[in-house]
Amino acid sequence: MQGHKRKNWKVRRFVLRADPAFLHYYDPTKEDNRPVGGFSLRGCLVSALEDNGVPTGVKGNVQGNLFKIITKNDIHYYMQASSKTERAHWIEAIKQLT
Repeated sequence: MQGHKRKNWKVRRFVLRADPAFLHYYDPTKEDNRPVGGFSLRGCLVSALEDNGVPTGVKGNVQGNLFKIITKNDIHYYMQASSKTERAHWIEAIKQLT
C-alpha cells in the first residue's frame, strides 16, 4: 500500500468489514493486533490500474496488480495485490460494499 500522506510503500495486512463497510489495515511486523489505520468504503470508487508501467500518482518503480481506492473525501490509496486474480477479488468485494 502506498500511503496517502507519505508516498512510500508499506506491506500491510487488510481486513474488509461489511457492517459498517470499512477497510482496516495492520502492520504485519508488529505483534499488536490493533489496526494502524483504516477508512470507510461508503461512497468510494475502486478500480484496477494498467500493468504497463508506473501509473500516474504512484511513487516508486512499483508495477503489476495495482488498484486504487478513492474515498468520498478524495483521498487516494494505491494498493498492490499478489496476483491479478487476487486484485480482481479485492475489487469485486470492495465494490459490493460501496
